[in-house]
Amino acid sequence: MKEKLNSGVDKALNILEFISRNSKGVSLAELVKSVDIAKTTAFRILEVLRTREYVSLDQESEKYSIGLKTLEIGLNGLIGQNIVEISIPYMQELVSTLGETSFLAVYNNGDVVYLYKQDGTRSMVTRCSLGSRRPAYCTGLGKAILANLPIEESERIFEKPLEKLTDKTVVDRIRLLEEFARIRSNGYAEDDEGIEYGLYCLAVPIYDYTGRVVAAISVSGPVERMNGNREKIVGKLQSVGAMISRRLGYVKAMRERP
Repeated sequence: MKEKLNSGVDKALNILEFISRNSKGVSLAELVKSVDIAKTTAFRILEVLRTREYVSLDQESEKYSIGLKTLEIGLNGLIGQNIVEISIPYMQELVSTLGETSFLAVYNNGDVVYLYKQDGTRSMVTRCSLGSRRPAYCTGLGKAILANLPIEESERIFEKPLEKLTDKTVVDRIRLLEEFARIRSNGYAEDDEGIEYGLYCLAVPIYDYTGRVVAAISVSGPVERMNGNREKIVGKLQSVGAMISRRLGYVKAMRERP
């Protein structure tokens, strides 16, 4: 009995997953062929799913699509996700691999707020601490987020003179907008002593299930050490950022829509 139950559940999930991958809907014949389930079995499962609103049937095209109940369950799960809890194991893996310190931050009214810090195994001196705020325009984390927000947000920040915190802090509006364009193209941001002397930071944005940038994750360390390992850090950071975004329900195609 247990094997039959598991088999039935497995078939139902296979059907749901296949339908979810086909936004234009699928017919019973297409489903049977692709999922390798007997027609009568597939129809019986679909009827149960349709009755429970996990799938819907277009009577005209006779194609099945994901129903409201499936979407409701998925959204409820995503909304309940805690970005810090999700990010911690990935940040630990990042630090274990690279040895440098990692930060997680969100954007708030022109600043980044540091939510979590995973200390590296290699020494680093910084004034950053959990809960502290830094201007977004001169931090890697902040620039990774700003570059992916509507331009109106950047323009709002530019309404007031930007403070140079070091000799390398970029405060020119045009240069910053050009940098934001590069960030969107390259998929990562960098801060080369723009916030603290001797500190170099690489950061990537994190997106949620709506396709909206909600946070950023970074790797920071001394300039010389970071530059010597830059390519490896960028690759690992982008991989981890993508995995966290995926856990939050992000689908890349959302960002590619016109």
